[in-house]
Amino acid sequence: MRRHRFEPAKLVAGLVLLSGAAFALLDAADALRQPDWVPLVVVPPGLALAGLVAAVGYGARRARRRAREARAAAARDRDVDVDVGADLRGLPMDELRGTYDARFGTRDADGPGAGGSGADDSGADDSGADGDVDAGGRRRGPGSRA
Repeated sequence: MRRHRFEPAKLVAGLVLLSGAAFALLDAADALRQPDWVPLVVVPPGLALAGLVAAVGYGARRARRRAREARAAAARDRDVDVDVGADLRGLPMDELRGTYDARFGTRDADGPGAGGSGADDSGADDSGADGDVDAGGRRRGPGSRA
């Protein structure tokens, strides 16, 4: 089951209504004698208190969300001047990128992964993940012999 946030207003409303029901049951069982107007005086202010708690809780969540969004916006503004690939440097994929560049040469505007058309007559993708390239520039599959 997914976790849900704690809502104190529901707790207050539940306690108020539960206490009202308990007093009604005790009155019906003749265990507690109370005037008929007591639940009418106690329950509505208790529900009003639950509404007040809900408003305060909403205000606190809203302020927290706005502060979080402001921090995220400030972080984005700070990183605007940074190179697009700067956040990807030093990751384990750099080793793979170096292996790719050593095998197939550095990527240029027309090379694989550059976002260009990269279309050739073979219909194969240019990712290099499924095989090697022979001396004639033709792709070999993973299980093919040299």
